[in-house]
Amino acid sequence: MENKDKLRHVSHTNEWLEHIYETIIQKDEKEYAFVEMNIKQFRYINIEYGCAFGDHVLVSMQQLLETQLKGRGYVARRYADTFDFFVEHNHETHVLDSFLMDIIDAVFENGIEGLHKNLYTSFGIYLLHEECPPFAKLQTLAGIARKQLHHDRRTFSYELAQQDVVQEYLKTYRLSTKLTQARFLNQFQIYIQPKVELQTHKICGGELLMRWILEDGTMVPLNEFMSTFTKNGDLYMIDLQHFDKMCAFLQQRIKKHKAVVPISFNVTNLTVFDGDFLQDYLGTFRQYSLPKDLIEFEFTEDIHFEKKDQVQDIIDIFRSEGFTCTLDDFGNGFSSFDLLMNAAIDIIKLDRLFFQGMLSEQRKRVIHNIIDIAKIKGIKVLAEGVETKEYARFVEAEGCDYIQGFYYYRPMPLGEFEKLLDSDKILPYTMDDK
Repeated sequence: MENKDKLRHVSHTNEWLEHIYETIIQKDEKEYAFVEMNIKQFRYINIEYGCAFGDHVLVSMQQLLETQLKGRGYVARRYADTFDFFVEHNHETHVLDSFLMDIIDAVFENGIEGLHKNLYTSFGIYLLHEECPPFAKLQTLAGIARKQLHHDRRTFSYELAQQDVVQEYLKTYRLSTKLTQARFLNQFQIYIQPKVELQTHKICGGELLMRWILEDGTMVPLNEFMSTFTKNGDLYMIDLQHFDKMCAFLQQRIKKHKAVVPISFNVTNLTVFDGDFLQDYLGTFRQYSLPKDLIEFEFTEDIHFEKKDQVQDIIDIFRSEGFTCTLDDFGNGFSSFDLLMNAAIDIIKLDRLFFQGMLSEQRKRVIHNIIDIAKIKGIKVLAEGVETKEYARFVEAEGCDYIQGFYYYRPMPLGEFEKLLDSDKILPYTMDDK
């Protein structure tokens, strides 16, 4: 309780700083910057040292800031481990190279009594010129800047609340809202890109892809929304909905004694590390009467490398259930050959980077050796992103099992893919085969 009282006594309030802004800063002819500062990973201190010691750290930081600002600014603790302050400046570089560096130097040289740990900080900076926005807007703009950090130094990170930074934030927020609206409007459609067996040159499977189709039929390019999509939670729900729809589609065709082929589903970082992933997908699949080898899960190399043991456990569970598991984008990361030698998988998909540019002798040897190692390991190989006859003939001659790319088929709406399933271009998988 004593620490709490001390914390309240030392820390100027948010209301006090707003009063300073309205009565002093706005009337002063000097140039000021408004700065939001946050102590990174402060909860670690509370957990490791206790909340009372955490309060001691905040009091010490407050005192350090007041010392650095003496005669040139004002500081208040807004909440928790976030501080706001005004500081005089004559240019943005003055804020960065003088004041912020003074703070960082003081923290690292003097430290906090009793804390044997470096404190790392982040800053959002708004430079006041002729315009003086309302205080709440100042806090919002500096907060947006701090969360859009593009500048990292060894001991701190910062961002200026310039127009482009604010616009980037607003653009991302508006896009996230549009993506949610599009989900409710069912604008994310199922597309399938066929996979071809090279021995027969017939379609032996398909990869489910998602496309955003607007009301007027316009397709929104993936690179315009995917980075936002992976952060707002909608992608997981759409992936699961599409998995459910595709299981229903396959079951309906089987009941009508029509040909089907295995369909693969992409597993993203967002999906695989969701706590409900296994339960959601296995639970959905069990609602249908489908052979398990009609379902294939594609794991990208980057998620496998990031949390190797956790992802391998999930792959092992899926394989033990009878599903096919594929390592996607093979060759597009640092861990490719480690995964090829040690991961328990069924198929590797050679990344499209292998099939871009001239088919040189060196490139031929690399592709040949990968296919050769995969065969020794009993792993099938699919060449992805093949667009030319030269590459198609080469991978076939090298003993590659499957091929996927524009040379054979582009991604297509589910309705068009169904027409292919009813044609003689299919290497059919039917219930009679089981």
